[in-house]
Amino acid sequence: MFGFKAYFWGNDVYINEKYRYDSCEILTAYLNDKHYDSLSQQDYIYQLKYFKRHLTVSQDMDYQDYKNYNSTVYKAMSLTESLNKIMKKLPPYNKILGNQIVKLDDILNSYGYFFEDGLDYEDYAYGQFDEDTVNEYGVGEKDEAGNYSMRLYNFQLCPPEHIDMEDDDIRHSLHELNQTISGFFDMYIKFVTAYFQVHEIYKPFLIEYFHQKEVFPTGNEVAEYFEDFNTSKAKNFIKIKCKMESFGYKALKGKGGDLILCEEIGFNDLSSFLYYDFFNGIKQNYVPNLCKNCGKFFLIKGSWYYTYCDRKLKNEPNKTCRDVGSKRRYDDRCKTNPIWQTYNRAYKAHYARYMKKKMTVAEFEKWSKFASEIRDRALAGEILYEQYYADIRR
Repeated sequence: MFGFKAYFWGNDVYINEKYRYDSCEILTAYLNDKHYDSLSQQDYIYQLKYFKRHLTVSQDMDYQDYKNYNSTVYKAMSLTESLNKIMKKLPPYNKILGNQIVKLDDILNSYGYFFEDGLDYEDYAYGQFDEDTVNEYGVGEKDEAGNYSMRLYNFQLCPPEHIDMEDDDIRHSLHELNQTISGFFDMYIKFVTAYFQVHEIYKPFLIEYFHQKEVFPTGNEVAEYFEDFNTSKAKNFIKIKCKMESFGYKALKGKGGDLILCEEIGFNDLSSFLYYDFFNGIKQNYVPNLCKNCGKFFLIKGSWYYTYCDRKLKNEPNKTCRDVGSKRRYDDRCKTNPIWQTYNRAYKAHYARYMKKKMTVAEFEKWSKFASEIRDRALAGEILYEQYYADIRR
């Protein structure tokens, strides 16, 4: 249910052939999501494993599990529904799930044999119930073929010790029921696990390693960061297992309408997709970074490295974090670095000459280019500060 196919072409990713994203755009959305604290504090993975274990049906199941089965079902439904709400707000599930989510009560209703329904043999044999039938266990329901059954809302297990394990059909149905229950909870466990990996592995790797120099690292540096991170951190990329359900190639229509030959990869879980997409994005310089102004992650796209995003400011909608951040960074440089401080003072002095018409536009532009070049040479240590100071003030 939570699996999908992804198609990769350069920095484009198409989900189920239909929905286009940039490389690492989906990862960026999860990095910015605010549910991590609540999911970890309430230990959702432990709870999901608990429900998976205690809703498994067997002849020798614990008596309390049998007795509390219905209440456990509803607790599990409440938990998984809270996860459904989170998923429906996050890519790609906000587009591909729709109303197709199978719920736990749907699964259990497919195995009505194992639950009390308040009906007896005569009711079934003589069709003495229909859509108007209502009792403490559920209501009558008619399928597309015109057959009636009970839609259960109260999941009271029949006594497990009465399950006829000598009957091949019943034994097979019970095995199938337990497999389906197990698979249902495993899907949510994998989703929450992937969510935790984003915040416990990808996030510290990006902040502490990948962006430490505030430039795109070289290929060798990325490899060094990756190796150092995996050896120094208990939670690391080694523990992420990227599993592909299928791999091939398929021609799709790209952004311009022309055919593009994409890698077609089937992923059964979000974790595997994020892992593949992340390292594919690194190759394209499509990488999430943490904005130093608003504190949210944004996606760097391609050749230019940024430390500030282009989100609009709430109190100044005509400005962005990048506008404010660049100015703030420039001011900080001018306060702490004598080369930048000298450049700033010289720039102001020459700009004042230009405004007073003591310099022409051409003269000011020529000086600006010269000043930038000599500043960069001074920053690189190619000329002494004293020489730089004298030349830029001319």
